[in-house]
Amino acid sequence: MKRIASVCAVVFLVAAGAVFAASPAAAAPAADGASLTSFMDLLRAAGWTMYILVALSVVALSLTFYFSFTLRPDALFPELLLRKLEVAAAEGKVKEMRDLCLGSEAPAAKMILNALEQYEMDLKADYELLSGAVEDEGARQSGVMWSRVQYLLDIGVVAPMVGLLGTVFGMIRSFAGMRTELGSVIPTELAHGVAQALICTAGGLVLAIPSMLLYAMFRSRVLALVSGLESNCGRILRRLCFALNNPPKSK
Repeated sequence: MKRIASVCAVVFLVAAGAVFAASPAAAAPAADGASLTSFMDLLRAAGWTMYILVALSVVALSLTFYFSFTLRPDALFPELLLRKLEVAAAEGKVKEMRDLCLGSEAPAAKMILNALEQYEMDLKADYELLSGAVEDEGARQSGVMWSRVQYLLDIGVVAPMVGLLGTVFGMIRSFAGMRTELGSVIPTELAHGVAQALICTAGGLVLAIPSMLLYAMFRSRVLALVSGLESNCGRILRRLCFALNNPPKSK
Protein backbone atom coordinates (compact mmCIF):
# COMPACT_ATOMS: atom_id res chain seq x y z
CA MET A 1 0.00 0.00 0.00
CA LYS A 2 2.84 2.41 0.84
CA ARG A 3 4.52 1.59 -2.44
CA ILE A 4 1.35 2.35 -4.38
CA ALA A 5 0.81 5.61 -2.54
CA SER A 6 4.40 6.71 -3.17
CA VAL A 7 4.18 5.87 -6.88
CA CYS A 8 0.91 7.81 -7.17
CA ALA A 9 2.40 10.80 -5.39
CA VAL A 10 5.47 10.82 -7.62
CA VAL A 11 3.38 10.53 -10.78
CA PHE A 12 1.13 13.42 -9.87
CA LEU A 13 4.02 15.57 -8.68
CA VAL A 14 5.86 14.97 -11.96
CA ALA A 15 2.68 15.83 -13.84
CA ALA A 16 2.27 19.05 -11.91
CA GLY A 17 5.91 19.90 -12.49
CA ALA A 18 5.45 19.35 -16.20
CA VAL A 19 2.61 21.85 -16.25
CA PHE A 20 4.60 24.52 -14.47
CA ALA A 21 7.73 23.79 -16.51
CA ALA A 22 5.76 24.11 -19.72
CA SER A 23 4.07 27.32 -18.65
CA PRO A 24 6.86 29.69 -19.73
CA ALA A 25 6.82 28.21 -23.22
CA ALA A 26 3.11 28.72 -23.44
CA ALA A 27 3.19 31.99 -21.59
CA ALA A 28 1.73 34.56 -23.83
CA PRO A 29 1.14 37.91 -22.19
CA ALA A 30 -1.88 37.95 -19.95
CA ALA A 31 -4.60 40.54 -20.04
CA ASP A 32 -2.63 42.85 -17.75
CA GLY A 33 0.67 42.23 -19.52
CA ALA A 34 2.02 39.79 -16.92
CA SER A 35 3.43 36.34 -17.68
CA LEU A 36 1.70 33.08 -16.75
CA THR A 37 3.81 32.25 -13.72
CA SER A 38 1.23 30.82 -11.31
CA PHE A 39 -1.36 28.08 -11.41
CA MET A 40 -4.20 30.57 -11.19
CA ASP A 41 -2.76 32.42 -14.20
CA LEU A 42 -2.87 29.14 -16.14
CA LEU A 43 -6.48 28.56 -15.12
CA ARG A 44 -7.55 32.02 -16.17
CA ALA A 45 -5.69 31.82 -19.47
CA ALA A 46 -6.96 28.34 -20.34
CA GLY A 47 -10.62 29.15 -19.77
CA TRP A 48 -13.43 27.05 -18.34
CA THR A 49 -12.16 23.76 -19.81
CA MET A 50 -9.18 23.89 -17.46
CA TYR A 51 -11.52 23.91 -14.47
CA ILE A 52 -13.04 20.67 -15.75
CA LEU A 53 -9.56 19.15 -15.98
CA VAL A 54 -8.78 20.25 -12.43
CA ALA A 55 -12.01 18.64 -11.20
CA LEU A 56 -11.14 15.42 -13.05
CA SER A 57 -7.66 15.44 -11.52
CA VAL A 58 -9.17 15.71 -8.03
CA VAL A 59 -11.43 12.75 -8.80
CA ALA A 60 -8.48 10.74 -10.15
CA LEU A 61 -6.38 11.49 -7.08
CA SER A 62 -9.26 10.57 -4.76
CA LEU A 63 -9.79 7.28 -6.59
CA THR A 64 -6.07 6.54 -6.34
CA PHE A 65 -6.05 6.86 -2.57
CA TYR A 66 -9.34 4.95 -2.29
CA PHE A 67 -8.01 2.04 -4.35
CA SER A 68 -4.75 2.07 -2.38
CA PHE A 69 -6.69 1.38 0.82
CA THR A 70 -9.37 -0.99 -0.53
CA LEU A 71 -7.58 -3.05 -3.19
CA ARG A 72 -5.30 -4.98 -0.87
CA PRO A 73 -5.30 -8.55 0.48
CA ASP A 74 -6.17 -7.57 4.05
CA ALA A 75 -9.36 -5.90 2.82
CA LEU A 76 -10.50 -8.68 0.45
CA PHE A 77 -9.44 -11.84 2.27
CA PRO A 78 -8.24 -11.05 5.82
CA GLU A 79 -5.72 -13.56 7.10
CA LEU A 80 -7.42 -13.92 10.49
CA LEU A 81 -10.77 -14.67 8.86
CA LEU A 82 -9.20 -17.25 6.56
CA ARG A 83 -7.53 -19.03 9.46
CA LYS A 84 -10.79 -19.24 11.41
CA LEU A 85 -12.65 -20.50 8.35
CA GLU A 86 -10.01 -23.13 7.67
CA VAL A 87 -10.22 -24.45 11.22
CA ALA A 88 -14.02 -24.58 11.12
CA ALA A 89 -13.98 -26.17 7.65
CA ALA A 90 -11.53 -28.86 8.72
CA GLU A 91 -13.97 -29.78 11.51
CA GLY A 92 -17.03 -29.57 9.26
CA LYS A 93 -18.67 -26.84 11.35
CA VAL A 94 -20.95 -25.26 8.79
CA LYS A 95 -22.87 -23.11 11.27
CA GLU A 96 -19.68 -21.64 12.70
CA MET A 97 -18.44 -20.85 9.21
CA ARG A 98 -21.73 -19.18 8.40
CA ASP A 99 -21.51 -16.98 11.51
CA LEU A 100 -17.96 -15.99 10.61
CA CYS A 101 -18.99 -15.03 7.09
CA LEU A 102 -22.02 -13.06 8.25
CA GLY A 103 -19.79 -11.08 10.59
CA SER A 104 -17.45 -9.93 7.83
CA GLU A 105 -17.87 -7.65 4.82
CA ALA A 106 -14.86 -9.07 3.01
CA PRO A 107 -15.49 -10.47 -0.50
CA ALA A 108 -13.97 -13.80 0.56
CA ALA A 109 -16.61 -14.12 3.29
CA LYS A 110 -19.39 -13.45 0.78
CA MET A 111 -18.02 -16.08 -1.59
CA ILE A 112 -17.79 -18.74 1.13
CA LEU A 113 -21.24 -17.78 2.42
CA ASN A 114 -22.70 -18.34 -1.03
CA ALA A 115 -21.25 -21.87 -1.04
CA LEU A 116 -22.61 -22.56 2.44
CA GLU A 117 -26.08 -21.45 1.37
CA GLN A 118 -25.84 -23.81 -1.59
CA TYR A 119 -24.88 -26.65 0.75
CA GLU A 120 -27.76 -25.90 3.12
CA MET A 121 -30.22 -26.12 0.21
CA ASP A 122 -29.57 -29.80 -0.61
CA LEU A 123 -27.10 -30.89 2.13
CA LYS A 124 -24.73 -32.32 -0.46
CA ALA A 125 -21.02 -31.67 -0.09
CA ASP A 126 -20.36 -31.79 -3.82
CA TYR A 127 -17.18 -29.85 -4.52
CA GLU A 128 -18.15 -29.02 -8.10
CA LEU A 129 -21.53 -27.69 -7.00
CA LEU A 130 -20.13 -25.63 -4.14
CA SER A 131 -17.25 -24.43 -6.30
CA GLY A 132 -19.76 -23.15 -8.83
CA ALA A 133 -21.49 -21.15 -6.11
CA VAL A 134 -18.15 -19.65 -5.07
CA GLU A 135 -17.31 -18.75 -8.67
CA ASP A 136 -20.69 -17.09 -9.17
CA GLU A 137 -20.19 -14.80 -6.19
CA GLY A 138 -16.54 -14.32 -7.14
CA ALA A 139 -17.59 -13.09 -10.57
CA ARG A 140 -19.86 -10.52 -8.93
CA GLN A 141 -17.13 -9.35 -6.56
CA SER A 142 -14.53 -9.08 -9.31
CA GLY A 143 -17.05 -7.21 -11.45
CA VAL A 144 -17.43 -4.62 -8.71
CA MET A 145 -13.66 -4.15 -8.50
CA TRP A 146 -13.29 -3.90 -12.27
CA SER A 147 -16.09 -1.35 -12.55
CA ARG A 148 -14.42 0.87 -9.96
CA VAL A 149 -10.96 0.69 -11.51
CA GLN A 150 -12.54 1.48 -14.88
CA TYR A 151 -13.17 5.04 -13.69
CA LEU A 152 -9.45 5.80 -14.00
CA LEU A 153 -9.49 4.59 -17.58
CA ASP A 154 -12.53 6.75 -18.28
CA ILE A 155 -10.72 9.80 -16.93
CA GLY A 156 -7.70 8.94 -19.05
CA VAL A 157 -9.91 8.86 -22.14
CA VAL A 158 -12.03 11.93 -21.37
CA ALA A 159 -9.21 14.25 -20.27
CA PRO A 160 -7.56 14.59 -23.72
CA MET A 161 -10.97 15.22 -25.25
CA VAL A 162 -11.63 18.04 -22.80
CA GLY A 163 -8.16 19.43 -23.50
CA LEU A 164 -8.82 19.21 -27.23
CA LEU A 165 -12.07 21.11 -26.76
CA GLY A 166 -10.17 23.88 -25.00
CA THR A 167 -7.61 23.83 -27.80
CA VAL A 168 -10.34 24.33 -30.38
CA PHE A 169 -11.78 27.26 -28.45
CA GLY A 170 -8.29 28.74 -28.16
CA MET A 171 -7.72 28.49 -31.90
CA ILE A 172 -11.10 30.07 -32.57
CA ARG A 173 -10.10 32.91 -30.27
CA SER A 174 -6.76 33.26 -32.08
CA PHE A 175 -8.33 33.45 -35.53
CA ALA A 176 -10.89 35.91 -34.23
CA GLY A 177 -8.00 38.06 -33.03
CA MET A 178 -6.47 38.09 -36.48
CA ARG A 179 -9.20 40.34 -37.81
CA THR A 180 -7.87 43.75 -38.65
CA GLU A 181 -8.99 47.17 -37.68
CA LEU A 182 -7.59 49.87 -39.95
CA GLY A 183 -5.02 47.39 -41.29
CA SER A 184 -3.66 46.21 -37.90
CA VAL A 185 -3.94 42.78 -36.23
CA ILE A 186 -5.10 42.51 -32.60
CA PRO A 187 -2.02 40.87 -31.00
CA THR A 188 -3.45 40.38 -27.50
CA GLU A 189 -6.38 38.26 -28.64
CA LEU A 190 -4.09 36.23 -30.88
CA ALA A 191 -1.65 35.60 -28.02
CA HIS A 192 -4.41 34.72 -25.58
CA GLY A 193 -5.93 32.23 -28.00
CA VAL A 194 -2.60 30.49 -28.62
CA ALA A 195 -1.89 30.31 -24.89
CA GLN A 196 -5.32 28.84 -24.22
CA ALA A 197 -4.85 26.21 -26.93
CA LEU A 198 -1.43 25.11 -25.69
CA ILE A 199 -2.32 25.09 -22.01
CA CYS A 200 -5.50 23.05 -22.55
CA THR A 201 -3.64 20.52 -24.69
CA ALA A 202 -0.90 20.15 -22.08
CA GLY A 203 -3.42 19.95 -19.24
CA GLY A 204 -5.39 17.16 -20.88
CA LEU A 205 -2.26 15.10 -21.55
CA VAL A 206 -0.81 15.71 -18.09
CA LEU A 207 -4.00 14.30 -16.55
CA ALA A 208 -4.53 11.49 -19.05
CA ILE A 209 -1.05 9.95 -18.93
CA PRO A 210 -0.91 9.40 -15.12
CA SER A 211 -4.52 8.18 -15.12
CA MET A 212 -3.72 5.54 -17.75
CA LEU A 213 -0.60 4.47 -15.84
CA LEU A 214 -2.54 4.21 -12.60
CA TYR A 215 -5.26 2.22 -14.33
CA ALA A 216 -2.67 -0.25 -15.63
CA MET A 217 -1.18 -0.58 -12.15
CA PHE A 218 -4.51 -1.18 -10.43
CA ARG A 219 -5.61 -3.52 -13.22
CA SER A 220 -2.69 -5.82 -12.45
CA ARG A 221 -3.48 -5.49 -8.75
CA VAL A 222 -7.09 -6.58 -9.33
CA LEU A 223 -5.94 -9.59 -11.35
CA ALA A 224 -3.64 -10.67 -8.51
CA LEU A 225 -6.34 -10.14 -5.89
CA VAL A 226 -8.96 -12.10 -7.84
CA SER A 227 -6.48 -14.95 -8.18
CA GLY A 228 -5.83 -14.81 -4.44
CA LEU A 229 -9.54 -14.84 -3.70
CA GLU A 230 -10.14 -17.92 -5.82
CA SER A 231 -7.13 -19.74 -4.38
CA ASN A 232 -8.00 -19.12 -0.72
CA CYS A 233 -11.70 -19.85 -1.12
CA GLY A 234 -10.95 -23.02 -3.06
CA ARG A 235 -8.63 -24.27 -0.34
CA ILE A 236 -11.25 -23.70 2.37
CA LEU A 237 -13.92 -25.33 0.22
CA ARG A 238 -11.82 -28.45 -0.32
CA ARG A 239 -11.27 -28.81 3.41
CA LEU A 240 -14.98 -28.42 4.07
CA CYS A 241 -15.97 -31.00 1.47
CA PHE A 242 -13.43 -33.48 2.79
CA ALA A 243 -14.64 -33.01 6.37
CA LEU A 244 -18.31 -33.38 5.41
CA ASN A 245 -17.74 -36.41 3.20
CA ASN A 246 -15.43 -38.10 5.71
CA PRO A 247 -16.98 -37.54 9.14
CA PRO A 248 -14.99 -38.85 12.13
CA LYS A 249 -15.96 -42.37 13.09
CA SER A 250 -17.52 -42.68 16.51
CA LYS A 251 -15.89 -45.24 18.77
